Amino acid sequence: MLRRVLPLTIVQRYLGAHFIAPFVFSTLFFVVFLLTFQMFRIIRIVTSKGVDIITVFELMGHIAVSFLPMAIPLSALFAMIFTLNKLSEDSEIVAMRSFGLKKSRLILPFIFLSLLIAAMIFVLNRNLIPHSKTMFKNTIIQLTSRGNMTDIKSGQFFTEIPNITLFAENVDEGGVKLNEVFILQKKDIGEHIIFAKRGALIKQSLGELRTPGMRLHLEEGNIVKFSKGEETEKILFQEYDFPVISGGGLPGFVTKDSMRSNAELKAVINERRAEINKLEALKAKGKISPEQENDLNDIKKYLPKSEIEFWTRYNTPIQVILFMFLGFSLGIKRGRGKTKSSGSLGMIFLISYYVLFFGGVSLARKGTAPAYIVVFLPTFITFILGARFYQKLDWQS
Repeated sequence: MLRRVLPLTIVQRYLGAHFIAPFVFSTLFFVVFLLTFQMFRIIRIVTSKGVDIITVFELMGHIAVSFLPMAIPLSALFAMIFTLNKLSEDSEIVAMRSFGLKKSRLILPFIFLSLLIAAMIFVLNRNLIPHSKTMFKNTIIQLTSRGNMTDIKSGQFFTEIPNITLFAENVDEGGVKLNEVFILQKKDIGEHIIFAKRGALIKQSLGELRTPGMRLHLEEGNIVKFSKGEETEKILFQEYDFPVISGGGLPGFVTKDSMRSNAELKAVINERRAEINKLEALKAKGKISPEQENDLNDIKKYLPKSEIEFWTRYNTPIQVILFMFLGFSLGIKRGRGKTKSSGSLGMIFLISYYVLFFGGVSLARKGTAPAYIVVFLPTFITFILGARFYQKLDWQS
């Protein structure tokens, strides 16, 4: 008869209410923690370009949203452990068990919350998070390029543009017109050195988001190409447009794949697979050119990265559910004074999880393991561990 004294719906609300606050605060903590790694770059740009406070907050908001897929699973795990630890230490779990509530009933509100959080992160991953990453990158390019017209000085090396060193003997008209121009461009396959008598910087807007671009229109010069394993090549030109900033951006913030929506990313993957099949067929027939073979190697290099990004977006919601399941199994204690270092176990688990994940990612990028296996394998192991700890829960008073 005691089982009816405390209705199950009240227990569910009580447990859910105790989880929400730790989850929200831990999510904010992890987002702020991850944001600090980008703050030095943001501050450097802000202080050198004189940015208004509204733009700073927009910039921080976009990058904070992009950190949610990483922060939410971590928050779910530690919030679950904290909540169940607290309830166990206060003997509230024991009280609930005394009313005949089974562990399968106690976990129900957390399963509901995990499904809700997983659905939220899945929806955000489809469009909003890629859009935030795009807007963040777009803003960074705008701020970086804002001073490019005036920062180039006569007789001084200009190195603000990644992988490019620019030198001009004379600069006038606010940094727009350049004479006796020297450019060193570093690439993975080698270096390009460009000499020109004259040059003019031209700004432009690219794409639907009006991402700023910049090109340098050069006249009367030559290009010397130094490529690894190939002969040096020299090209003379009368006019040449050099893409200083071509809607790309600064490395170290976000990748191009991470800024695509799910539909766009899937289309890119299908396109690259089709191109690989086409080039492989030519290679099998012995009709592939050296340029096509280089294209084939490049596509094979970038395809695993796109696949990892794609499958990770589907893995994150599942990861949230299983992290909460594991947190429930680790968080419940046997009673007052009977601890099992659940926080330490959670930390050991996370380190092992991400060591396995990033180790698998390195193999996938080399083409030695399928992307979907390396993404989902650590999550599957999480399910095995969670089921094992859940099975071992001691329900004897």
